[in-house]
Amino acid sequence: MQNEIGLIPYGDFSAFLNFTFLFCMILDMGITNYMTRLIAQHPHLIRQYSHQLFTLRMFLALVYVVWTVSLFFLFGLPTNYWWMLGLLIIHQISINTVNYVRAYTGGLMRFKLDAVLSVIERLVYLILGLLLLYTTLIRPISLGWFVGIFVSSSFISFLFAGFVYVSLVEFPRWKWNSVFFKAIFKQSFPYALLVILMMLNSRIDTVFIKLVHPDGATQVSYYVQGFRLLDACWMFGILFGGILLPIFSRLLKQKESVSGIMTNAFNLLISAGLLMVVLSIGTREILFDALYKDATQMTYDSWIFLSISFLPMCFTLVFGTLLTANGSLRQLNIMAIIALTINVILNITLIPVLGAKGAAITTLTAQTVFGVLQWILVRYRMNERLQKAAWVKLASLAALLVIMLCLRYAFEWNIIYWIATLFFVWFVWTFSLRIIDLRAVLSLLKKS
Repeated sequence: MQNEIGLIPYGDFSAFLNFTFLFCMILDMGITNYMTRLIAQHPHLIRQYSHQLFTLRMFLALVYVVWTVSLFFLFGLPTNYWWMLGLLIIHQISINTVNYVRAYTGGLMRFKLDAVLSVIERLVYLILGLLLLYTTLIRPISLGWFVGIFVSSSFISFLFAGFVYVSLVEFPRWKWNSVFFKAIFKQSFPYALLVILMMLNSRIDTVFIKLVHPDGATQVSYYVQGFRLLDACWMFGILFGGILLPIFSRLLKQKESVSGIMTNAFNLLISAGLLMVVLSIGTREILFDALYKDATQMTYDSWIFLSISFLPMCFTLVFGTLLTANGSLRQLNIMAIIALTINVILNITLIPVLGAKGAAITTLTAQTVFGVLQWILVRYRMNERLQKAAWVKLASLAALLVIMLCLRYAFEWNIIYWIATLFFVWFVWTFSLRIIDLRAVLSLLKKS
């Protein structure tokens, strides 16, 4: 789609999308993560506060709209894009509502339904995007049409989520309760702060590129070319994390060991992540030339660092989710502040010199620090450790795949043969060492 609407318009869209995203935590204030943990541990409370929470979220949506529009004019952003701001506000409200409904599906262990909610927006976007790209219904394809199908996809998922909510809980009604609102804010604020900090860590890069680089719009586009692919991988991880949070919460409440599930989840994510990193780095020119007609060396170089960033992000998906289920929000927030500080300092330092590549290096550094700190807390404060030899097995897999990547360039292998060999080596090594335990993974999925 970026190829059709152009590099600069797509860069403007990305900047506006991240602008609305930066403040979307106002829509939730940590309620979703708080409710996921609460419902997983106390399923009988599902209907007790539904009307008050509906009213609260309506009020927060109004606050979000007023705040975002006010900052739009305060910052002097181009008024010819006010229509895009309005549509992206609708998009953020829709997506946030879907995530809130997923607190109920996840907390009730309805993982199949949760999976549908997690992919429906992307599926609708794919269908509408293909119709727009490969039919002659609309020509030429403008930024307005692209934003239209983007927002329509999220709004359709919002309507589906509303149907799911009514079927699982009840039809919402307006019920104002100031005392309840204060109590909820007090309990959910640590969750809200954590999500805000993590959101800033992952999304502030494009804003910095736009602000501190002389050719900000172009550099944003180069960065986004890789970041969208990383974001797609992250969406898969978020789906997995959504399964882990209620399971960890329930196991901790029942005082059962989480070591087995933690190890299997970590092994699955890291082993798959290693394959993704090596495969995508080894084919990055082919991959991005196929995706974008204006991919450059900056795109290829940025992707090396962005792809590796997925590995420490997997630490967050496992160890961060476990710490959230344990209620260790204060420690998580401190670690997120440390990561954000590193993020800001490195962005200001590297982006003026290296552009999009500097932002990618910053992402890798900040995510690595954040992920390692979470592992340390789980290992030494919660006294939970991965099962025997997990690190050794994963390290051996990483070394083997790096050797495969070196051989790709040393001997200039035919790309098809190299990909086939890479998958074969990964499959044999992963399952012969039982890095991925299929029985354990299937058992986890059957919990849905």
